[in-house]
Amino acid sequence: MITLLMFSGGIDSAYLLVKLLTTTDDKLLVHHIHIATDFNRHKAEAESCKKIVEFCQKAYRTFSYTESGIDHRRFLSHGYDLIAAGFEAGVVASSFCAATKQNVDRWTVGLSLADHPLRRRLKNAAECCKFNCQQGVAPEFVEFPRVSQQEEIDYLPYDLYKMTWSCRSPRQADNQFKPCGWCESCQRLKKFAHKDEPLTKMESLVTTI
Repeated sequence: MITLLMFSGGIDSAYLLVKLLTTTDDKLLVHHIHIATDFNRHKAEAESCKKIVEFCQKAYRTFSYTESGIDHRRFLSHGYDLIAAGFEAGVVASSFCAATKQNVDRWTVGLSLADHPLRRRLKNAAECCKFNCQQGVAPEFVEFPRVSQQEEIDYLPYDLYKMTWSCRSPRQADNQFKPCGWCESCQRLKKFAHKDEPLTKMESLVTTI
C-alpha cells in the first residue's frame, strides 16, 4: 500500500504521520505545501515540518518527503487549504507514477473531531486530485478515524508535540515565530491541557512517592 499524506506541520497531521508510521507498513509519501500569504504562516510551518520530518525519520522509519509552493501574497483571498491539498496531491501522485511506474493507492490529510464535517469540501478536494493526476490512476481519498485534539496531544511524544505549529497569524520577533493568541487555531488550543516540561528524575521520584 502506497499512502500519500498531505502534511502541514500541525498537531492533526503530526498525529496522523506517527499513526501511519507505527500502525501500518505502508510505503509513505509525505508532502508539504508552502502556501505563502501575507500572514507569513508558511514560514513558521516550514520550520515545524523540517523538525518533525527529521524527528520521525530517526525515531520511527524512513519515508519520502517532498515540498511544493503556492504564492498568494498578492491576493486578498487565499482560498481553502484543503482544496490546495487536493490539487497538489494530484501533482505528487502523478509525478510519483511517472518516476516509478507505480500508482499511489490513497491520499489523506490530518483532521480531528474539532474540525467541521467539511463533507462538500473533502469531496471537492478529492475531485481536484482526481482531475489533476495526469499519470497513472488517481489515488482515492481516505479519511482516517478522527479523535479529539486532546487525544492527539496526549498521543504525541513531548519533543514532537513541541515541534508542531498551529497559529494561522504568527508574530515574528528576534528571528523567532510566536503564536498570535487570537486566531481560530490559537483559541481552540487554549481549551486543551498541554504537555508540561518533562519532570526531572528527582521530581519524578517525589511525585511517585
